[in-house]
Amino acid sequence: MCGRFTLAGDLDQIAVRFAAKTSDEGLWDWEPRYNIAPGAVIPAIAYSGVKDRTVVPMRWGLHPHWRKEPPEGRPLFNARVETAKEKPSFRTPYKRRRALIPTTGWYEWERIEMPSVDGKRPKEVKQPSFIFEDSEDVGSEIFAFAGLWDRWRVDEGIELLSCTILTTAALGPVKHLHHRMPVRLPEDMWDAWLDWDENPDRILENKLGGDDLGYYEVDRAVGNARNEGAELISAVAAV
Repeated sequence: MCGRFTLAGDLDQIAVRFAAKTSDEGLWDWEPRYNIAPGAVIPAIAYSGVKDRTVVPMRWGLHPHWRKEPPEGRPLFNARVETAKEKPSFRTPYKRRRALIPTTGWYEWERIEMPSVDGKRPKEVKQPSFIFEDSEDVGSEIFAFAGLWDRWRVDEGIELLSCTILTTAALGPVKHLHHRMPVRLPEDMWDAWLDWDENPDRILENKLGGDDLGYYEVDRAVGNARNEGAELISAVAAV
């Protein structure tokens, strides 16, 4: 799964990275964030009506267009790639409303059993790790998750744009951290993924594995969504 991620670039850097224009220029902005949680408004890349890449603010947690009630409860922040085209909440977005979610890495938690002390039972803790695409500039290189988006009309002229991140079975060096990980696509498939005239099943045959991923353990402070700052992606000594 992917329940927390980072995006260290600003809006201009995101637009340049994806060769995209920005929507509602001047009405919204983005500053680097290092502990993005479901429910946050994030930059997403989607096609405009003329199939131009556009950076659009969307709520992370998809709210289906057919719902009558406003968002409540746990957001639909992840969608399993194996079943997305069958689930009512994701079926239409899977066919025609696909997105790229800019990121510089994500967190995953591994259950670790601590040694017993003074004869007490061993204690199990959840140790977070920061996962990234391997590069010289860890935590700063912008890449993308494959996502879905939808439009929920609140009232005439008012609408909510929301998105979810597709997940797949974990592969490579991070698979012991969690059995799921976000779907990533090679850059030469980005436009095809955004294009509603393309077959998503065919595109997903090219999804990336996990051999290019690196990770290291970070402070448990990241578990609190109120904590922010670049120090959250700093490596800590193994437990």
